[in-house]
Amino acid sequence: MLCSWRAQPDDAGRLSMFDQKLRPVLRPNALYYLRVLALSTVMLWMPMCLFFGAVFRRGEYIYRTDIEIVDLDQGPVGRQISQSALLLAAAAPDQQAQPRWRIRNDLTTLAATREWVRHHGWAALVINSGASDRLAAAVSGNSNTAYNPNDAATLIFNTGRHPIIELSYIQPALTTIARKAQMEFSEGFTRQLQGSGQISVIPAQNIVTLATQPVTFRIVDAAPLSFAIAPIVYLFSFLVGQLCVIGTLIAWKMASFSFFLKAKHTHVWLGAVTVVLVWSTYIGMLSALAISAFRGPSYSRFALPYTVGRFFSLWFTTAMVLSAGGMWLMSWFMVLTPELLALASLSLILPNVASTLTAVETAPRFFRWFYALPFYNGSMLYRYILSGGFPRIGLNVGVVLGELCAWVVILWLTTLVRQYTVIRGTSDVPGWYRGNIFFASPVPYYKDEKIEPEPEAEPFEEGTISITDSADDTTSLNEGNLGV
Repeated sequence: MLCSWRAQPDDAGRLSMFDQKLRPVLRPNALYYLRVLALSTVMLWMPMCLFFGAVFRRGEYIYRTDIEIVDLDQGPVGRQISQSALLLAAAAPDQQAQPRWRIRNDLTTLAATREWVRHHGWAALVINSGASDRLAAAVSGNSNTAYNPNDAATLIFNTGRHPIIELSYIQPALTTIARKAQMEFSEGFTRQLQGSGQISVIPAQNIVTLATQPVTFRIVDAAPLSFAIAPIVYLFSFLVGQLCVIGTLIAWKMASFSFFLKAKHTHVWLGAVTVVLVWSTYIGMLSALAISAFRGPSYSRFALPYTVGRFFSLWFTTAMVLSAGGMWLMSWFMVLTPELLALASLSLILPNVASTLTAVETAPRFFRWFYALPFYNGSMLYRYILSGGFPRIGLNVGVVLGELCAWVVILWLTTLVRQYTVIRGTSDVPGWYRGNIFFASPVPYYKDEKIEPEPEAEPFEEGTISITDSADDTTSLNEGNLGV
């Protein structure tokens, strides 16, 4: 009997879900949840469209990136490799999926080219100075040292600008064109040696190299950021931290109802700001510690060494980004009902995540507003701190701090609205507004009629009671009721 679902002792006197008496309650609830389902579909669909729209076809916009050709040699080797690289790039089957190739004549040294790529560029093919002279000396036998074909050219990358785009598109395109240009030059040079008969006078130490690969290249990363989790380290730092902040803000909203009833508005506002800043700072410290625990004090050649200064820089960056997002969320949480909290969260999280997974240059022009997102600017700061690549410190910090200050002001307004609705009895603890089926505020509605208190009875005056007919009473006061 105890295991029977038909007759549980605790269910005595309760109604069945199919009882007609519950229909007035079940029907509005069912309609409400259908509306929530439709709203949730729209809430999920819109941010997901933004996310996939930004990253789905980014390969078709790689033509907006540039690879520089820098001829420091100014000789036959430099001219032939430069022209060969341009022709091969122009003959690529899908031009939109290939970077643009440009010849630059304003860079005069390899060090200057490397610094320019680190600050401004994506990659560069550099024909090193003196490549033609070294090759001619090796053929004629005038050089006393062995010929090194790696000194002919240098491929400079900048993974610190954006590891995903650099490793997925820029590096494959540059290495492919460079190898094809190298093969064309080697084949032509070998035929030239065989036809001219110079191969017989080449020193023995150089003959194999000159006959097979007279020209090759070195690979240099101007801003290395290619360790295992480099493409997602900043994304997960911001995403996990922001999700932790969301839970804390929801809990604060539920627990702050009495504050809005009793505390001053300025103090409530400062309390909300303090919660966001303190919790974001704490999560930022954990993020910086997690990166240190993963890689240790040194990144070797895959990134810059992890120093104390970089630890605090990452801590400040994460705290700043999470604070800006937290102020956005707290401002919306103050005025939104519970079923709309997900909309505020998704509208913050998904576009910000998309901005870190793709470079804005490789996204449709509609997504230029990604430049203003906290995650985007924070990820640029992360990449600069860890690699030194593409420094835009003032711009990135200014954008995030500007957004943080703006949302602090907006939070002042939304806390004012929240306090106004709470005091007037139009908003309850979770944030439902009057008229919703779940609304249950402990504060009386300000328009309800106030019940006038009953007038107090007049105070009883102490004194002596005189009974004029006491002589006719048959019963004394000590023995029974008077007159009975």
